[in-house]
Amino acid sequence: QPLEWDLTSDEPSVLIFHSHGTEAFLPGAGYTYEEEGGEYRTTDSAANMLRVGKEICDALNARGISAVHSTTLNDYPAYNGSYNRALKDIQSYVNKYPSIRLVIDVHRDAIASGGTYYKTSADIDGAQTAQLMFVTGTDAGGLSHDGWRDNLTFQAQLHDRLNSTYPGIMRPMSIRASRFNQHVRTGSMLLEVGACGNTLEEALAAARLFAHTLADTLLDE
Repeated sequence: QPLEWDLTSDEPSVLIFHSHGTEAFLPGAGYTYEEEGGEYRTTDSAANMLRVGKEICDALNARGISAVHSTTLNDYPAYNGSYNRALKDIQSYVNKYPSIRLVIDVHRDAIASGGTYYKTSADIDGAQTAQLMFVTGTDAGGLSHDGWRDNLTFQAQLHDRLNSTYPGIMRPMSIRASRFNQHVRTGSMLLEVGACGNTLEEALAAARLFAHTLADTLLDE
């Protein structure tokens, strides 16, 4: 079913934030950081998920969609309680900018076995790109979340458009019992950009494709 979005050009319409902002990627040539808060985690905003969120935010703004980016590290110094702190982060932005319609929580996944870390990968026009995945929150865990089906509808439509435009870029959607703070705004989503075995460059490439596809969808292009 179609979902209507009232996007304004002068006030922010999209909030990008991070419940787990310290998540980072596989260190390599030209991409190093000091680990803080755990393996493949850092407070360095040039190396963690804040860098990926900035890429999405900048791309949306360049397309004429007003977006704001929270640089709060809700998982540092303590990982436990990060979603509770993230909820306060979201609410502070929504209170400041009631015009916000879409709320995007940008993460990276962790896929490991026996001490080996893996990446997600798609070949897009001959280039290796991280894969993307939507994690959909519901009310099955007992917390109120009346709009989760609308969120699911929007994410499924966006998932289909991304996979149709860039075959293989999407992993299967993950529908979960937890709500992941997606109850605050209809149009909320949790986006996994790659995994800890990916390079930052692969993650940024996927982030740009996501942002431009989201913009096409919102602008009905």
